Amino acid sequence: MFEKASRPLTLIVTSCKNTMPTPAFNDFLCSHDNVLQLISQIDPRSYDKTRNYLDGDVTWLSPFTTHGIISTKTISDKVLETHKAKSCYRLLFELGWREYFHRTWQLEGDAIFGDMRQAQAGVRSDQLPDSIAHATTGIDTIDHCIHTLQSEGVMHNHARMWVAAISCNMAGTYWKEPARWLHYHLLDGDLASNTLSWQWVAGTFSHKQYVANQGNVNKYSKSHQSGSWLDVPYEAFDNFTPPEHMLTRIDFDYPYTLPGEPLPETLTGDVALRSIWQLDPHWQEAKEQHIVFIDSEQAERWPMSPLRWQFIDHWAQQCGATVYHGTVAQLHQACSDASVERLEYPLCDDWPGRVVEREWLYPLPEKSFTSFSQYFKQVKGSVGL
Repeated sequence: MFEKASRPLTLIVTSCKNTMPTPAFNDFLCSHDNVLQLISQIDPRSYDKTRNYLDGDVTWLSPFTTHGIISTKTISDKVLETHKAKSCYRLLFELGWREYFHRTWQLEGDAIFGDMRQAQAGVRSDQLPDSIAHATTGIDTIDHCIHTLQSEGVMHNHARMWVAAISCNMAGTYWKEPARWLHYHLLDGDLASNTLSWQWVAGTFSHKQYVANQGNVNKYSKSHQSGSWLDVPYEAFDNFTPPEHMLTRIDFDYPYTLPGEPLPETLTGDVALRSIWQLDPHWQEAKEQHIVFIDSEQAERWPMSPLRWQFIDHWAQQCGATVYHGTVAQLHQACSDASVERLEYPLCDDWPGRVVEREWLYPLPEKSFTSFSQYFKQVKGSVGL
């Protein structure tokens, strides 16, 4: 039924050697040149060896890839300027996971927001555990990581897996609400990667559920806690009774305030129309009118924290864009007399304008795929693997 902790699935996609194991929120309020400099520092070999450890050589570039400030192809191209493809295998492999999730979203649409393969086993509740929301799980490393998430908007990939495992597969929570909670807090909360990764952990997008015990947490966090409720052998998870404090539920409040101004009734001229997922300052630089449109109805369905909106507003300013919010119906009305161009993105399928394809690292496979291995086998040759 359960998958023993082994190769963690990528929820955060890029890593390299850096001097700040856990960055602060303000570190992400930088310039595009700063981001490119981070990419130039990537050490693929060190990434391969240490990426699963909380103090491993990770760059925390995923907030920038999630919001289209840089692309997976940009990362690959710059790294391959100084490293051979085979020495970058693990990095290119993990970048492939991100694109696999997005190709799945592109092909499956809103189906990714429901159980993809089978129903989740052992569900007790669809409400978030109170101990997750308030960082009182009793697992010291996990509680510390939740506190950091809430204050800085970041969480290491492995910690995300631990949080998902104890939420879904030990506390018996249906995956969707804790996934929504994590997406709210994360600066890099990507709807495809976050949603399908939670489903991978919960066993609805994989063949079995994922669990980790205290030994796994200690190993990859280099901590020494013992005697916790998670300090059990893996065999114990086949018939596991969670502690009572993990079964107390909460209706989590998702406060937020959208940046920008209400959408005007009319837009005219040439418009480079951006979503919050497409904030590359160099896209359509020749156009004088850049607009970042926030779909207020989508923002209500998948709310994001004040930190996340501050991050988005910073990068909208880097693009020289005006930020507006409103409904998609209002957007169509406002753009009726404008010449609009935008990038393809699943959340923007019903937006107006001429659609330009996003930049991809890997091509769309010629054959259908139902697993990452089927996908990656078809596309890896495009980068020399």
